Amino acid sequence: MNVRKGIGRLSVTAVVLALGWVGVAVPILAADKPAASPGACTVVDTDAGLDDFRALAVLAPARDVRAVVATEGISGVRNGATAVSMLLAARGDSPRVLPGFASPAPPDYDWLPAARAGAERLNNFLHDAVPAAGDPARLGRDVKAALHGCHRVDLLVLGPWTSYPRYAAALGRDVHVIASGRSFAENNPDNFNCEYDLAACRTAAPRGAVYVDLPAPGAEPTYDPTEAMVARFETAGLPGLLRAALQVDPSQWLGTRLWDDAAALYLIRPGAFARQGGHREPAVGQDTFRDLLVHAVNAG
Repeated sequence: MNVRKGIGRLSVTAVVLALGWVGVAVPILAADKPAASPGACTVVDTDAGLDDFRALAVLAPARDVRAVVATEGISGVRNGATAVSMLLAARGDSPRVLPGFASPAPPDYDWLPAARAGAERLNNFLHDAVPAAGDPARLGRDVKAALHGCHRVDLLVLGPWTSYPRYAAALGRDVHVIASGRSFAENNPDNFNCEYDLAACRTAAPRGAVYVDLPAPGAEPTYDPTEAMVARFETAGLPGLLRAALQVDPSQWLGTRLWDDAAALYLIRPGAFARQGGHREPAVGQDTFRDLLVHAVNAG
């Protein structure tokens, strides 16, 4: 999750992939190969913000997601874990959702209590937030158990790095890390994931991680979620639950950006991105970017 309010070029073939709704086509991008092995097991580390829910819906149909770690950030650990569990259960085949850890010294944001209360109830879709019963002390062991038989692991980090040191060893030796936002070296005060636990951002993030972000705040295009985009999600299963939850209170996400959505999409459509400094940014226009996201979500 990120609270922030020059893109490289990529050739697009003339071939398009027709989708199951009228008037929409998604380009097949040149060199559009998976960012990591499609046969790899996947772990997602999330702080359960609304863009995290969309990111999980993008990734779940395309990857073998074995575990989701709930780290404090936009949501708290235990309530965020339950919200994620309920969202993913709509697929009928849910990975393990494991409570992680909280920052020892988080910043004091005046906007965060209201955002947290809404996110922990799936954008106020649920009547109450319900804490998960898992034991964070078992996090490393639980991640290792979830990855039994996996030889390659993709780790998608959508929130602060607080939990990562507690389970890093359980990921094995062949690990490909993609993170939403920017590294400590490129950090700025608008980068929520790094600022929420600055010490972990400075020391915990592994070398070789690929960072995925959007253009700087104030730039055009904005890459923001829209009501028209959400209305194109299918009405059944995980897309349907995501659509219903987001439509309960659009004011919670209108005016934000497709931050974590971008990191998830990079895993399955890396050809839609280009290097920008020390991170990747979308290399397609925002309308095409939203088309790719809708197509990925509806695949689930």
